[in-house]
Amino acid sequence: MITKASVFNTVVTANTDILPSDLSPTRNPATFRIYACFSVGGVLTVRRTRGGVTVSEQLNSGTALAANSAYMFDIIVEAGDTINIQYSVNATCICLKIVEIGIMIG
Repeated sequence: MITKASVFNTVVTANTDILPSDLSPTRNPATFRIYACFSVGGVLTVRRTRGGVTVSEQLNSGTALAANSAYMFDIIVEAGDTINIQYSVNATCICLKIVEIGIMIG
């Protein structure tokens, strides 16, 4: 497991990248496990970029996360992908951790 990002007790602005730089996988393919907890209910979105094109992927079926509640999500990433995270409302990011879980072969 590789720690890719860690944010703790930090104010975030609605619909703005939370991470200072985009994350890319170390292995190909890999799973990014996202642990998230925010002070206010809102929608957590992965912003995936590949080949200069960025798309939004809403987690939790696009349903707002409950305030002060912890959630975990897995997303698959591959070479050429970069990701960042956005939240739909102004809030305090109580804790956001992203770890890479690679696929072991052989």
